[in-house]
Amino acid sequence: MLPTTYFGFDLNNREIAALIYSGFLLAAVMFWKKGRPLALDVVRAFFSPKLALIWVLMSLYVAGCVWLLAWLNLWDWSNLKLTLLWWLTVGFTCIFEAQRLKDKPHVLGKLVRDAFTLSAVILFVAKLVSFPLWVELLMLPALVFLTLLIAVGEHQTDKPSIPRVLNLLRGLQTFASLIILGFSYWLVVSSVTKFWSLNTLREFGLPLLLWLMFVPFIFLLAVYMTYEEAFIHLQVRPKQASIVRYARWRALLAFGWNIDGVKRLVRDMRGRDIADKQGVKDAIWEIKRLLKIEKNPPIVTRAEGWSPHVARLFLEEYGLVTDDYHRTQREWFAHIPLVKLNDNVLADRISYYLTGNERAVTQLWLALDGSSQNDAKEAQRAFDERALTLLVKAFDAERATTIYVRAQASEPQALVIDGIRVLLDRSDWGDSRLGGYVRNLTIQHPKHQGDN
Repeated sequence: MLPTTYFGFDLNNREIAALIYSGFLLAAVMFWKKGRPLALDVVRAFFSPKLALIWVLMSLYVAGCVWLLAWLNLWDWSNLKLTLLWWLTVGFTCIFEAQRLKDKPHVLGKLVRDAFTLSAVILFVAKLVSFPLWVELLMLPALVFLTLLIAVGEHQTDKPSIPRVLNLLRGLQTFASLIILGFSYWLVVSSVTKFWSLNTLREFGLPLLLWLMFVPFIFLLAVYMTYEEAFIHLQVRPKQASIVRYARWRALLAFGWNIDGVKRLVRDMRGRDIADKQGVKDAIWEIKRLLKIEKNPPIVTRAEGWSPHVARLFLEEYGLVTDDYHRTQREWFAHIPLVKLNDNVLADRISYYLTGNERAVTQLWLALDGSSQNDAKEAQRAFDERALTLLVKAFDAERATTIYVRAQASEPQALVIDGIRVLLDRSDWGDSRLGGYVRNLTIQHPKHQGDN
């Protein structure tokens, strides 16, 4: 029989320490009467029919990638341990990566770039060597505990002493990382001939190659999840089941793996209550037309309003970028709702809305949804910054501050500048302890057809 080292299972002290603690954790869960049923529930959920199918497909895909790399002489049996570890730690996170890609399609390029970051090289060198076993046994739980403390502290921003404690903990984490990296690099440099080999090169390149080959699987999984999650919202209408099936196939033919197009279709079907095949066709045609327009948007004059393709980016520096400008049952609309300003339990949130006609935005609306339990001055300061920026975009930098001061003085009456109405208002709800308030800035163009 071939020795286990032939397959790369020559464990270093760090891996042995990790296995020891993993075994202790598993034993503790299995012997804990209250924890055992919860652990079994997690296992059952993990291997539910839909997830089990994904794990099987993922495993087959990884096996195919390994076979191709072996055929190209880029994989050997001595890389089996690394491959299995990659499969367990990276392969089974494919759903989370697909979910991230589904929600933010633009991160696809980042998934590819992540494989070529400097941190990948640094981490690889750090894994080449390890401390004595007793050091690893002490170091591993200490680093995990330190990481958990930092994670908990980052969600306690309402306490004034937390930032100083976090700085201290992050300093300790950085110091520990530098010690580990310094020790690793010193050993590698002092014994470079020992570590430099064809197998070491494979060990370094294999995770990069596997990740690059794995990205298409994540992308296809994201597309599948998009279709499943998008159309499941329409399946609550049993009388329209045939229309939902028709829309799914039409979307597949029209948009393929264009995640954004599929989401827009389902949103339009729900928002405009589309319930027939012709409505589905018209919605798809309009979405494809708008996608083309977005690539080369027309110029909108100030007499018409503001360009929707420009206005949706007015507050980009604050992370307030609206979704696409689209038709609703009454008007054309785009928004980004309820972006948190802090991590408090009842966080202050800010929203940005655009309304108008197909060609131009005729109303800009910024809203702050605040809680009485938070610092009202801090929330107002954040609102003022965004409001001033919006006024600069709507008018010009020279007049924005003056207009905002005059709008505050005339509140709640509208201020009219060049025919454009600027309105600041506030409404309170609840009491001073459990209530809150809504603060609004509305900038309305003369062409706006809504309520004045």
